[in-house]
Amino acid sequence: MAITLFPDGRILQSNGVEISSPKEMDQWYLNSNATAGTVPGTSWTRELKIGTGMTVSQDANGRWTFPSTGIWKISWAMAGRPDQSDNIYFEIVTTTDSYSSIVYYARAQCGGNDDDVGRAQGSYQSVLFDVENTSTHGLYWNCGSHGGSSYTQGTHNPVTTTAMFEKMGDT
Repeated sequence: MAITLFPDGRILQSNGVEISSPKEMDQWYLNSNATAGTVPGTSWTRELKIGTGMTVSQDANGRWTFPSTGIWKISWAMAGRPDQSDNIYFEIVTTTDSYSSIVYYARAQCGGNDDDVGRAQGSYQSVLFDVENTSTHGLYWNCGSHGGSSYTQGTHNPVTTTAMFEKMGDT
């Protein structure tokens, strides 16, 4: 079977099946506790990247930009410390039209009760997002609920809340 090598690093079989493509992976962690609403870009620190990597606006909007089009896997683990009877959410909010409209795309969630006030809880989520245009497609992180003294924990040593972006293939 014949293969085709492309200048961008892709390798395709003659039947069109991709065998290899350049890797894009980017890991970030929350560097401070988050309590409510949009997580500012300054609350994120890059841990490690392969390839170009994501960009996040360093302001209160915390808007993330993808480096290339394609199908992206977005995974995150949160360490939540919910207050009594509070459900806390750490969710991604996506756009495909430069934030003219948004979709609450997916969330990781923890819940508290009378016996577990402030006790650390973990939650994980992983989704695929089709980035057809890097100028119009993006996301930001949101802390939902977070009543009373609830918070999503952000620390570095050890990392407690983290996000991973992996390009899985072409769009």
